[in-house]
Amino acid sequence: MQPSQWMIYGANGYTGALTARMAVAQGLRPVLAGRNADAVEALAAELGLDARVFDLTDPAAVDAGLAEMAVVLHCAGPFTRTSKPMADACLRTGVHYLDITGEINVFETLAARDDEAKQAGVMLLPGAGFDVVPTDCLAAHLHRRLPTATRLVLAFQALSDVSHGTATTVIEQMGQGRGGMVRRDGQLVAVPTAWKTRE
Repeated sequence: MQPSQWMIYGANGYTGALTARMAVAQGLRPVLAGRNADAVEALAAELGLDARVFDLTDPAAVDAGLAEMAVVLHCAGPFTRTSKPMADACLRTGVHYLDITGEINVFETLAARDDEAKQAGVMLLPGAGFDVVPTDCLAAHLHRRLPTATRLVLAFQALSDVSHGTATTVIEQMGQGRGGMVRRDGQLVAVPTAWKTRE
């Protein structure tokens, strides 16, 4: 993959901008994209990167926006609304899809498209962000270090405010009465919102 053959969509959002800045600091040159032309183009100019502007509600524009890309890192949530149009475009155009979601229903929806993705030669990989990667890595590390342990409880303390996108997702899920999920004996089990607290 050439250095400019990957894209960050939602690059002007909180996590997208952090990711773009980190990529540049590591010598990478992603194409920055999103629907807000002023914000995306300003960030791209600041970082010396190319920009593309398109809205996920316009399939032809998304397909054109993904032209010549090998991979898109999708950072524009809430992913319950945005993952499908981006994944659809990736399957149509042969572009690999990564996102930073932590939304279980998005994982399930994209997993259900595995055969379609294989036929298209496209990887659909949700959860390449904070919600999944560090927790899974920590769990695997602890399992190796403490092989006789029978239980793992993970908690996080946020040292900053949540992003607008995360807050929107939480409010949306609470408003729809979705609650949360826990893993019990290897299975995901639905639980109500705030079903358990720790002191």
